[in-house]
Amino acid sequence: TWLIPLFNQINSSLTLSVPYVTSDRYIRFPVFPTPWGISISDESLSYYDLTVAGRTDKARPPMADHQHAHYHATPASCGVMFSHPLHGAGPSDLSRSGSGSGRPLMAAAGPSVGNTNARARPCDTCRVRKTRCVKEEGQTRCVLCTFHNQPCTFLRGPTPRQRRQNREKEREKQTDARDGDENQGISTTSPVAGFETGASPSSRHGDAASTPASVESNQQFTQIQQVMPFEENMPEPSRPSILSNTLGLDLKTHAEYIGPTDYRDPVLLDLHRPNLLNQEAPPLSTTSTFARRLDYQTVFLVHPDESTASEKMRIADLDAIEATVHPLGRTLVDLYFRIVHPSFPILHKDVFISKHRLSHRHFAPSLLAAVYLVALDWQLYDSQLAGREVESIPDPAALEELAERTINQDMRRPKLSTLEAGLLLLQRNRKIVESGSHTHPMSNRMFTAQIVAMAQDLGIHIDCSSWSIPAWEVGLRRRLAWALYMQDRWGACVHGRPFLIQDNDWDVRPCTAPDYPELGQMDPEANPDHTSPIIVGWDLFIRHIELTQILSDVIRTFYSAAATRVGGTLDQMGVVAAVELAKPLVFRLREWHANLPARLQLQNTQLRELCANGALHLAHAAVEIALHRALVRITTPDTPASLYEVLRSTARAKLQSAIELLGSLRPEHTAAFWGSAAAYQAAEIGSLAGLLWATADSFDEMAWCASRVDELRWALRVRGAAAPFAREALRLLERDIGGLGMVKTANDSIS
Repeated sequence: TWLIPLFNQINSSLTLSVPYVTSDRYIRFPVFPTPWGISISDESLSYYDLTVAGRTDKARPPMADHQHAHYHATPASCGVMFSHPLHGAGPSDLSRSGSGSGRPLMAAAGPSVGNTNARARPCDTCRVRKTRCVKEEGQTRCVLCTFHNQPCTFLRGPTPRQRRQNREKEREKQTDARDGDENQGISTTSPVAGFETGASPSSRHGDAASTPASVESNQQFTQIQQVMPFEENMPEPSRPSILSNTLGLDLKTHAEYIGPTDYRDPVLLDLHRPNLLNQEAPPLSTTSTFARRLDYQTVFLVHPDESTASEKMRIADLDAIEATVHPLGRTLVDLYFRIVHPSFPILHKDVFISKHRLSHRHFAPSLLAAVYLVALDWQLYDSQLAGREVESIPDPAALEELAERTINQDMRRPKLSTLEAGLLLLQRNRKIVESGSHTHPMSNRMFTAQIVAMAQDLGIHIDCSSWSIPAWEVGLRRRLAWALYMQDRWGACVHGRPFLIQDNDWDVRPCTAPDYPELGQMDPEANPDHTSPIIVGWDLFIRHIELTQILSDVIRTFYSAAATRVGGTLDQMGVVAAVELAKPLVFRLREWHANLPARLQLQNTQLRELCANGALHLAHAAVEIALHRALVRITTPDTPASLYEVLRSTARAKLQSAIELLGSLRPEHTAAFWGSAAAYQAAEIGSLAGLLWATADSFDEMAWCASRVDELRWALRVRGAAAPFAREALRLLERDIGGLGMVKTANDSIS
């Protein structure tokens, strides 16, 4: 029906063939060249744009006072293109008439120019596609939304004009040296947005030319911008090139992994893919759920986040977080990446810092709060923070409250940033100590279970090597996956719980140097003597992963329900066979320790630098303790005497070695980054001492064990003031039920 008024206006002497749709979304009418012109009245142009094909010179649309213009196609024209609203002709396609005439070939008078209703603005779909928004009489949806059978919404604000964008970029450069909330005037969707920011690719090209409709729309926006929602006052975001083709890094969408047994079959979900190639999210990705296939067997559903109210809340939370640390936001970020990040590289440093330099509003609130919180634990190691009065230091309690609340909100629309925030909050030993309870929501097992479940929704547990995502995101996902794996395995060990991540469902390749972009051209294996913090930190991370894999085998072999139950594998094989089963694990631990490069040795510290090597060596001692606790437990009266004595003497040697390790920790070690398991690893040493004391065959052995407990207490006490993990370990040993209080009493009674 939309063609009828157009045909009525075309000169009958022209011969038109059947229209067809070109690759640039225009409907083309091939026209035979004739000496006659084409005369079209303004009434037709209210709904249709006309462009002469084959011309490259552009013209600005005429203003609304062109009331009775006529438009002519010259005989040299190869054809006439009519762009219907369904196919989105943009203002950049306007052409001028014959050479040197200077007369506009066409005018595009928008519908209802005089209407001052806000709904006269283009709807969100037409705004994204830069298409004239046409609503037929009596219809509630425009032609484009009706055609695609989708809601016709008016949530987006006008896109910024190119000149305005350039001015904002210059302003951002000038204020780059200022701190976080000094940038509150900068758009929350600047071009250097980073992980979580995302927008339609079509929003990269600036605003449309000034048509009468767009001028009226801008006037309406100016009049009502004070009462519009937050999104209406913000310029349309442009999608940074680094986010192109990423998954789970958009602030407006979240991805859900579809497993092989899911009731939603991947074959059927393919029918919901926006395009066959599926290399880029469609322009309307934030308005409806769509499927995205990443390789031949991996499919995700990409869901839009909640209503626009959640975006307003996100910005409000970010502003509150930044206000809490003002003016120290940048200082805390730099402190975090200097101390924590090298040995716990779960963030993309360059992108995070670039986003933070522009505005604090580029982040998920929980992640920003987590980075600030963790960094505050090392405030003495920044001259600006150390020199401030106590009253001017940011309040950790306020940040903790914001972090806990916002991460609960973020879990409803999980992204990689949510997983990053959760892992960081779990590492806060200081929070455990100050709260006085190891069952705090940010440190207990239930929160870890939530993080694991959320990560599985994000597909962290499967190999992403062949996915159609950028290489840097593959590396980020792999680092996050192994950080989560370590959190699960050590949590299972210290709390005596089953694994949350099963080996049969774990399909993540080991981390390699290309997974860590900060290494650049540096190869840790080729430079064993290199002491750069980046190389040392990455090597620590890799060695922690290797050690955790050995721990996983120890727990599976000697602590799983299948191994320890009555009639289980340990009962069936007996003590001698169980010891033989432990030998490969002992050899692996010995080989792991022997292969440590010189830069990871405990005594290898640098002048005026913190050293995180102590955490690695304590973890190694804890794995050995776990293995020998199991061997001491399985001994029975029927165990051969020689084997019995070897097992106990070896366990005593490992206990002595672990206590000496704690006693040799220097301030450079204790002040460095220690993970969440460190306090429990130290407490495990005391557990072995208590086990040997309780099962000792003589008073001399009991006295020896009690003496070792005193050594352990002293090593933790003298380091407790500077090392929160040591203070928490001492609390676990002294105050918890099953602690070492009875050992002390027995020692006194013996003497």
